Amino acid sequence: MVLRDELIQVIHEIIGLDLLAKANQIDVNANGVQIHGAEKVSKIALGVTANLDFFEEAVSAGAEFCLFHHGLPLAHWNMYNARLNVSQQTVLKYVFAHDLTVAGYHYSLDAHKVLGNNATIVSRLGGKIVDSYDEGWGYIAELTKPESPTALAEKCSDIFDHDIFAVYAGPTMIKRIGVCSGGSKPAGALIHEIKAKQVDLHLSGEIGEGGPAVAKEAGFNYFACGHYATEVFGVQELGKKIKEHFKNKLEVEFIDIPNIL
Repeated sequence: MVLRDELIQVIHEIIGLDLLAKANQIDVNANGVQIHGAEKVSKIALGVTANLDFFEEAVSAGAEFCLFHHGLPLAHWNMYNARLNVSQQTVLKYVFAHDLTVAGYHYSLDAHKVLGNNATIVSRLGGKIVDSYDEGWGYIAELTKPESPTALAEKCSDIFDHDIFAVYAGPTMIKRIGVCSGGSKPAGALIHEIKAKQVDLHLSGEIGEGGPAVAKEAGFNYFACGHYATEVFGVQELGKKIKEHFKNKLEVEFIDIPNIL
């Protein structure tokens, strides 16, 4: 068992105070503790997105501390006439009833150069980071040797355990990839950046209705690999570091609440 505030301090030291400071300047989503719960923690539960299903699983597993990539979406809870809706009330009642600590690290766990979703994906694809893009949310990497888009799509299917929506609209051999997990749908400045930085393949989680046409017209390959599926990595890598620090004093468990989107 460890003290909650000691755990929070260690988490922030692992992520890096400079990165957290930047995250809280540019990201309206949570990059820190949102709700302080029990002062003593025997188990921390890790997840991608805060929702009632996760909290119920975490309590059942004996966790007092819940750490997410997507914390509670408080900044986006547009309350009608300053009222919480039934969904919002249900989640908050459960969290407070079980004295849970809730923390989210959104930009932090996308942009971290070692532990982040994008850095981990690059590593698993066998690439080396050479630049950042999409305002620092993602990374551009070069593969050890060029690969065909279809071969990379198969590799991605295994890495993400998810169907790949592939738009084959760029070079037939891929050397330079851009990886930006989650909802990085190319628009505006990002399209110009993809071309200016000579990205052969833009890999993200989502694609919109107009995405295939944009990729075709701009001339780059585009893989949509699932928002949830591309963002399971950072929180688990952070969990490994937390476990290394506290060892047997703290249980650490990733709770998977699958989402095909």
